[in-house]
Amino acid sequence: MSTPFKQSSVYRFFQRALKVTQATLEGIEEYEIAARAAALAYYGLLSLFPMLLFLVFLGSQFLESEEARAALFKSLEEILPTAAETVQQVVDQTLAMRGSIGLIGGIGLLWSASTLFNALTKSLNVIWSAPPRPFWRRRMVAAVSVLSIGLLFIVSVTFSALTVVPSAEDGTVISQWVNFTVGLVVTILLFWLVYQLIPNTPENLKAALGGGILAAVLWQGAKAIFVVYLASGLTNYGAVYGSLASVIALILWAYISALILFVGAVFAAALGKEYWPKVQNMEQGF
Repeated sequence: MSTPFKQSSVYRFFQRALKVTQATLEGIEEYEIAARAAALAYYGLLSLFPMLLFLVFLGSQFLESEEARAALFKSLEEILPTAAETVQQVVDQTLAMRGSIGLIGGIGLLWSASTLFNALTKSLNVIWSAPPRPFWRRRMVAAVSVLSIGLLFIVSVTFSALTVVPSAEDGTVISQWVNFTVGLVVTILLFWLVYQLIPNTPENLKAALGGGILAAVLWQGAKAIFVVYLASGLTNYGAVYGSLASVIALILWAYISALILFVGAVFAAALGKEYWPKVQNMEQGF
C-alpha cells in the first residue's frame, strides 16, 4: 500500500473506524454486556409497573386522568411489541383496587421506579470507567431520570393534542415514513439523553449522539423483527408456557432492549476515547 494513501483522510477514517469497532466488540466481552443486560431487564420489569403508575399519577396532575391513561397505553403499544394488553390490564386492576394515587403514594412509586436507573447508572459508570456516585447522588439521578420521563410524557401528550400528525393507519407511504422518522428521532433523543446524563463522567455530545443513533437503529430494527418473529409461528410460547406466554415474550423483549442499550453505550464510550480522549479524562460529573 502506497504511503500517500496511508496519509490520506479516507485511510485514516477507516483505520479509526476499525479501531472503534474493535474496541466495541472487545468492550462487549470485557464488560459482560450479556449478563448486565439480563440484570437490567430484571430491574426493568420490577420497575415497570411502578413507573407506569407514577406516569399516570404525574399525568393526572396536569391532564384528565383518563386522558393520561389513554396516552400512556398508546405509548406502550409503540414501546412494547408484545404483552402491551397484559400490562394495561394489570395497571387498570391496580388502579381499580387502590383508587386515586395520593402524594405519598406518588413519592413511593417514584422511589420504586427509580430502581431501574439506579442499576443502569452502575453499569454505565463501569463502561465509561467513571467513579461511582455516592448513594444519595445515585438515587437523586435515578429520581430525576424518572421525572424527566414524566415530563417528556406530559409534553408529548400535550403536543399530540395540539398537532395533527398523519397516522400510519391512513395507509399512505408518506404517513408511514413520517411516523417511522418521528419514532426514530424520538428514540435517538432518548438514548442520547441516557448516554449523556446518566454516566458519572462528562461525555462528549457527539460520542453520546453516535451511540444513540446506533442504539436507536438497532432497537427499531429489533422491534420490527421481533413482531414478525412472534407473528410468524416459528415459536409457540403458548404451547410451552401456557398463560404465561405473553410474560415470557415481555421478558425476552426487555432483555433484547437492555442488550441494545449497553451495546450503544460501549460504542459511544469507544467513540469518545478514540476521537475525544481529553474529554474522557476530565474530572467526574455530577
